[in-house]
Amino acid sequence: MRQRLARASVFVVLALLFVGASMGAPDIDEELKRLEALRDTGDFELILEELEALHAEHPGHAGILWRMARTRTDVARRVEDEDHQQALFRQAFDEATTAVGLDPESSNAHLTKAVCAGRLALVEGTRRRVELSREMRTHADHAITLDQTNDLAYHVRGRWHYEIAGLGWAARTVMRIVYGGLPDASYAQAEDDYRQAIALQDRVVHRYELGRVLQALGRTGEAKEQYQKTIAMPYGDVTDVIYKRRAHRLLIQM
Repeated sequence: MRQRLARASVFVVLALLFVGASMGAPDIDEELKRLEALRDTGDFELILEELEALHAEHPGHAGILWRMARTRTDVARRVEDEDHQQALFRQAFDEATTAVGLDPESSNAHLTKAVCAGRLALVEGTRRRVELSREMRTHADHAITLDQTNDLAYHVRGRWHYEIAGLGWAARTVMRIVYGGLPDASYAQAEDDYRQAIALQDRVVHRYELGRVLQALGRTGEAKEQYQKTIAMPYGDVTDVIYKRRAHRLLIQM
C-alpha cells in the first residue's frame, strides 16, 4: 500500500510539474502574433533578436524562419555598408530557402523567398541577378497557387513584371543570349496583379505601385488618381509614410 501511494505521489508531482511547465512556456503562435504586432513600431532589430531566440529553441519551425528572413531584409535595407547589407540579404535568402524546404505548402514561406530573391538581386552580379529574378517569379507564383488570397504575393509578382518589363528590348535580348533569358513580363500583367492585390486588401503600397505601372503605360490621369489615393489613405503600415512621400513627389512632377 505504501509503495502504491509513493508511486502515485510521484506521478502526481510529475503531472503537476508538466502542467506548470506547459503553462509557463510561451505558446509559439502567440509569440509570433505578438512579434507581428510589434512590426508597427519599426524596431526590426529587436524583432529579429526575439525571432533568433525563438529559432534557437525551435530550429525546425518554418514560421519562425520565414519571419526571420523577412525581418532580416527589413534590417538590411537600413544598413549603409554595402558588404554588410549583402551578407544580410544572403543570410535572409538562405533562411527563406530553409523555410520553404521545411514547409513547402506555406504560401508565406514562398512569398518571403520571392522577396528575399528580389532584394538580393539588387546587390549581386548580372548572372546571379538573372538567376534570382527567375526564383523571385517562381516563388511568387507558388505563393499565389497555394493561397489565392495572399495579396502581398500578387504585389510581389506585379513588381517583378514591372521591373522586367521596364528593362527594354535590348537588355532582355542580351539576357536571353548570354544568360538564358527570363519569363515573359508585361506592364499589363503588373496592372492586373496590383488590382488583384487591392481587391484582396487595399494597402498604400499597392496603390502607389499601381500608379507607377499606369504612369509607365502613359495613362497619366489614372496614375494621378492612384497617387492621390495613396496620399489620402489612412496609415496602416510602418512603411506607408515612405510611399506617401514618393507618391506626392511623383504627383507634383507630372
